[in-house]
Amino acid sequence: MSALAVPAHLLALCFAALSCAAAQAQDAVPGKALFLAACGVCHTVEPGAAPRQGPNLAGMYGRAAGSLPEFKYSDALKGGGWVWEEANLDPWLDNPQAAHPGTTMVYRQRDADKRKLLISYLKTLAKAP
Repeated sequence: MSALAVPAHLLALCFAALSCAAAQAQDAVPGKALFLAACGVCHTVEPGAAPRQGPNLAGMYGRAAGSLPEFKYSDALKGGGWVWEEANLDPWLDNPQAAHPGTTMVYRQRDADKRKLLISYLKTLAKAP
């Protein structure tokens, strides 16, 4: 075996790891495109950017709902007492009014696969530890 030869099982492991990473990256890309098309009109994700009709979502995943001091939230969000995580985001994106009556968000994504894509992208917006 030459110095440049790599055993087949190591190549297979490397390929599997790269394939997994590529699949995860692909999930975020369509989710980002969907976010920009469906949510980007009302929300921004750039850290420090001013809120639009909705709050800035930079660092939102894992953050307490209704907690940004620079945004005027509905009472339904201010007093919500929950954290933006997958378990709360899925019903929220499906029907915010049913999930938290009194909220002002009207966007609804009925397609479960599209909600998964959006949530996948929103996870990328979590604050770094």
